[in-house]
Amino acid sequence: MANKIDKDNTNKANALVNKYLCVFIHHKFLIKPKNQQGVEVSQNQYAKLCGLSSSTITKIKETEGYDIPMSTIYNICRHEKFSLKEFFKQFEGKYGVNIPQ
Repeated sequence: MANKIDKDNTNKANALVNKYLCVFIHHKFLIKPKNQQGVEVSQNQYAKLCGLSSSTITKIKETEGYDIPMSTIYNICRHEKFSLKEFFKQFEGKYGVNIPQ
């Protein structure tokens, strides 16, 4: 029984981290998506520039978030010329290092 509770708690914690990652990405990059020249583009254009599907961008923007793959975060950061180190530094600055409490 303790294993099930631990697993449930881990699943809830992971879901919360994923939700916060999606919210962070949404606010940082997706409210006004831009190409590499800084010109605002549509969601479909942005998705193509990142090598993602438009539906992936839609999932990130949903309030409940989704189980975002590291490759998706990498593709967005690569397009934005934003290092993963800086991305996670800013993410931790906003949400801390122990999100699920």
